[in-house]
Amino acid sequence: MTGPTTTAFTLFCDDLRQEAGGKLSAMGIYHGVMGIHGTEVLLPKLVAWNVLIFSGVWSSDDVQLQLLDGDQVLTETHFVMEPPQAELFNEVTDEDGHTMLNVPLEMIPFMARAGMALRVRITANGLDYQSEVLRIVGQPSLEAGQSA
Repeated sequence: MTGPTTTAFTLFCDDLRQEAGGKLSAMGIYHGVMGIHGTEVLLPKLVAWNVLIFSGVWSSDDVQLQLLDGDQVLTETHFVMEPPQAELFNEVTDEDGHTMLNVPLEMIPFMARAGMALRVRITANGLDYQSEVLRIVGQPSLEAGQSA
């Protein structure tokens, strides 16, 4: 990763929920590998929750977010990251002057295929972030009468 961030990470999960009090909860977090039965499965939703923590206040008039399978772009979006109004500066920064940007990317539905290597790329104003890869692997289906 290059650019003005101090920390960045992506969680791939089944759902991201806004809870009481403003906290976010990730449901069904994948740890680098998603096992599917057969060669493909249609998921109701797949979320790539991206968290970027910046030194100071950061803005960009063109943030590009991509979901990639290897080098193939599966989906792409652009947005503007505006700096907070001066009177809100202390409310959006922590005691060390860092700001946090949460960028969930929801794919509804999502066709997961064995062999996929998913990752997120975010680029803007000198920022070039690439997530770790989520590999999708096919698992053999159990025959009738077999137990796991």
